[in-house]
Amino acid sequence: MSRIVISGASGDLGRRVTRLLLDEDPGVGLTLVTRTPEKLADRVAQGIPVLEGDYTDPESLDVAYKGAETLFLISGLNLGRRVSEHRNAIAAAQRAGIRHIVYTSVGGGEHPNNPAMSAKDHYRTEQDLRSSGIGFTFLRNHLYAEIVSNIWIAPAAEAGRLEMATGQGSLSPVAKGDVARSAAAVLRDPERHEGAVYEISGPELLSMQDIVRIGSEVHGVPITYAPVSEEERLAFFDSVGLPRTYDPDMPPSPEGHMWASDELVTADLAVAGGYQALLSHHVQLLTGREPERLRTVMERVKALRYDQIDDAV
Repeated sequence: MSRIVISGASGDLGRRVTRLLLDEDPGVGLTLVTRTPEKLADRVAQGIPVLEGDYTDPESLDVAYKGAETLFLISGLNLGRRVSEHRNAIAAAQRAGIRHIVYTSVGGGEHPNNPAMSAKDHYRTEQDLRSSGIGFTFLRNHLYAEIVSNIWIAPAAEAGRLEMATGQGSLSPVAKGDVARSAAAVLRDPERHEGAVYEISGPELLSMQDIVRIGSEVHGVPITYAPVSEEERLAFFDSVGLPRTYDPDMPPSPEGHMWASDELVTADLAVAGGYQALLSHHVQLLTGREPERLRTVMERVKALRYDQIDDAV
């Protein structure tokens, strides 16, 4: 296996994929790239190269990507700015002679009219990768089942009501572990997956009513679903102090996430518009195992805060 660069290696997905690759082959050639190398001190102690690299600093990427053939490009978080950041990474990969980029995109991201702000960013990066001259694989990761469980349903179980601007839409939430296993499978043999686009979804296409029914059964309390308008949803986020626009320097919420309401509400609208109503069997195709169901994820993590769900769960 050629040397693999994992760019964004200190985040949850990067840590999960690193562990999976090392568990299968402790001698795999890895370079871990992160803005915060101190978070990967355990990997440094194992003798794995950990280099500082920032999508806003092309020179750091030139150093970090040197000598690799495959880049696992974990998308950045800077909404509205990550297109230019990803372009920096793609240009650095070209200069480094990287032959294949595995990119973490988003479910439904292939449609230019998808209203979700994150989907617009991912769509543009997919177009950039297609024209880059580098081999690519897109992993269009659907909404994490852990978000549905702990950000949507856990508070709704306390309130007895889930209010979202998701209309009568459907989606197929996917467990974080299945996303990581799918990525690791591609990285082990990237040439086999060149040009492929995978919808990394869970095993069920669920309506919002399905989701609250499962939540009610798992938590043992009645939960109702009430679709609300875009304006009502924004007003709710305003009332709890969530900023309208993403800022990389903003403090995390009490649940440990860093989201802004414009991103969250446009994601709701994408569900309402049917852009997330996609179901694939690509996780099983890549990993040889059926992805975890939402009910199983919910039972496993319901007692945790979202920021406590790490690569050990």
